[in-house]
Amino acid sequence: MKRILHAAGVMAAAATLCLTTATSAGATTGALVLNGERITNPHGCYNPDRWPLSVGNETNEAVTIYNGSDCSGSVEIVLAPGSTAVSEFGQSVYVP
Repeated sequence: MKRILHAAGVMAAAATLCLTTATSAGATTGALVLNGERITNPHGCYNPDRWPLSVGNETNEAVTIYNGSDCSGSVEIVLAPGSTAVSEFGQSVYVP
């Protein structure tokens, strides 16, 4: 009986570890809306082609708007999940 309980405990711990690892290593989910263009499950740097830059953050992560291309220069805005912003000087957006 002890062996069965021990084996069940080890299996439960392994299952929990697998689920926890998969969740914590997951990528950004949701959508990023750049000047009306919807990008599903975005990741990395985006360089929209129009100004002013309109950003809708429908993801589960904060996104960062930079005043330089390729996510360079100064940070203009850090946009929380569920927020929108229009940036006159924003040129690129980074999604973790």
